[in-house]
Amino acid sequence: MNKQIVFLIKVMNGGGAERVVSLLSKAFTEQGKQVTLILTHQSLCEADLTNIDKRICVISLPDATKASADSSPEPKLLMLWARLIGKLKNKHSAEKSSILKYYSRNFGQIEWLKKYFKDNKNATAIAFLYDSIFYTLLSAGKTNRVIISERGDPCQSLASKTTMAFLKTKFREADDIVFQSPDVKKWYEQNIGVSGTVIFNPVKADLPELYSGERQKKIVNFCRISDQKNLCLLVQAFAKFREVFQDYELEIIGDPVGNGVEGYLQTVEDEIKRCKCEDYIRILPSRKNIHESIKNYAMFVSSSDYEGMSNSMLEAMAIGLPCVCTDCPAGGARAVIKDGENGLLVPVRDAEALANAMKRIVEEDGLAEKLSCNAVKIREEQSLNKIIQKWMEVVND
Repeated sequence: MNKQIVFLIKVMNGGGAERVVSLLSKAFTEQGKQVTLILTHQSLCEADLTNIDKRICVISLPDATKASADSSPEPKLLMLWARLIGKLKNKHSAEKSSILKYYSRNFGQIEWLKKYFKDNKNATAIAFLYDSIFYTLLSAGKTNRVIISERGDPCQSLASKTTMAFLKTKFREADDIVFQSPDVKKWYEQNIGVSGTVIFNPVKADLPELYSGERQKKIVNFCRISDQKNLCLLVQAFAKFREVFQDYELEIIGDPVGNGVEGYLQTVEDEIKRCKCEDYIRILPSRKNIHESIKNYAMFVSSSDYEGMSNSMLEAMAIGLPCVCTDCPAGGARAVIKDGENGLLVPVRDAEALANAMKRIVEEDGLAEKLSCNAVKIREEQSLNKIIQKWMEVVND
């Protein structure tokens, strides 16, 4: 049984993938594994390591490679070779060319990881998110076990030649791929010809119990502020909802994360003004005690265009909030929500449907209580212990 586990992830900024890494890495440490976390695109001084167990060794690839600016001719030779291959007309020349160009552009980081895996030849690598996955596939040795964690909607990758090159030619080299939903597994089987294991995200163990009593007339979504979440749609739906239920408020709780998000935040604020909802919608920064503060709200509403497995959705269900979610790719919501039983699903980018689902929760006798009581069952169904056990089976296979 391999006792050395290396997690690789781009950054630690408090997102869903990062939370899963923190939970898994701690659990593996408690199981007696030697755990290392490598940040492939972030300096240690910029990382949020609050939830990382102190026994875990954390390495920043940018920090490790900063002082060793490589002046060797190899990156340029790789790029030249990639361009020559790209001119060939055989079946896989375009994919090979794209991967070699990627290798050339990230030569220093990949070479550092190659040496790391050579020195740790029996380590199991678990890579989260593209780029970290690509680095791992290009650097892990033959004796390293490689596990990929696919976190998003693979259809979003179709526009990237580099990503598709890795999916078509390198992903099959992994020892296992962990998918967040059956829909994503099916996509890989049909489009890439590889299979893997479906493991849902774990539900946090320290959440408040189901609230009993009169709920506040507040609607909430807590998430990263990014265009993926389509918060403008949520604003539009709430404006329609409030035409009937004028004593409700909406809180959007979260921080802008990613490139260009300040511009998107302004877009959402402009939409709030356009809908004349400035007095009824608040955008608030994320906070540590969020579950305790929202446990008695009327409902949780997610308006995302695409998601893997939303941790916010899982946590809202686990504390008993009636949930309305878009039935978005890659199927994370429909994998856990049974429409009308433990939550409501609505079509993507349909403000009218989203508003109507919110109205149903307020109008239909017993619906909110039914959704709430059924939703909290997810605490047991996707408990941390059960999910960790499934990961253990993959790692020790």
